[in-house]
Amino acid sequence: MAEINDFLKYVDISELHEKICIFRNLDFKKLSYSEVQNEIQKVITFETANGDRSFLTPSTTTYPKGTSFYRVRTLSDTMYPLKEMRYVTDCWEPPAEIVNAGRLNKLNEPLLYTSPIDPVVAVEELGIPDNNLFSLIVYEAIEPINVVQIGLEYFTEGLSADERLKHRMIQDFLSHEFIRDVGEGTEYLYKISESIAKDYFDLPPWKQDAWCYPSVARKGSCNVCFRPTTRTKLKLVGVQMTSVIRQYEYYKFSVKMVATDSGNGSDLIFQQMSDEEQAKLFPDFEVLPA
Repeated sequence: MAEINDFLKYVDISELHEKICIFRNLDFKKLSYSEVQNEIQKVITFETANGDRSFLTPSTTTYPKGTSFYRVRTLSDTMYPLKEMRYVTDCWEPPAEIVNAGRLNKLNEPLLYTSPIDPVVAVEELGIPDNNLFSLIVYEAIEPINVVQIGLEYFTEGLSADERLKHRMIQDFLSHEFIRDVGEGTEYLYKISESIAKDYFDLPPWKQDAWCYPSVARKGSCNVCFRPTTRTKLKLVGVQMTSVIRQYEYYKFSVKMVATDSGNGSDLIFQQMSDEEQAKLFPDFEVLPA
């Protein structure tokens, strides 16, 4: 507590605001990864009695054992066996050689992006149109999942009103830059979010299994991203070949086929299931409010 109080007394609000404005006017397309890192550091660093310093208080939370996590993959064909969904490995993070830069990963760095609890978030993240068949991959936490939260919760205990404002401005800056909308042709902006996650919200593995951050596609919800070394706390439940229809405030899922591990740990086996069988395999899955 004393450390953050000591740091915040050197933070000047007008100077912080000016540095944020300068940062947002930078031409990130021309900046290297290390230059982006340096520019972020400039914003949140202030001269103190102990030299130039920055100080953050990442918040953490835990998803209990048994929590469901969802991932969506689009399908280029609907003929069985499916090209994109034939093996157990197809249900996890993609091979490094085909991985593009993303919100938390560099080029050729495979991470597992998921949405906890609510499958609708995963559907919206990929912008799945109504009636299009897609793969909804379902995982279950076999141990508690410890996550670092980016832009979701702020430490305020023991801070004065002035200190809370300064702390909130720094956190809001990082949160805003992390969840920037990135579209086709602006993928270079991922250098910002990836730098923020790895430089400021990356705790030792015994404290952190994944990152948790706000969903851009579905406000008020969140996503969870795992490294290959930490997603071992998840087990694959199965895959639903499904489509969705948005009906007023509801999302109606229509499951065509279900895929599970064939038993050899390598191949998926596809089958049609009764409602009762599906309910047993996916007990948390139901029509959810939008």
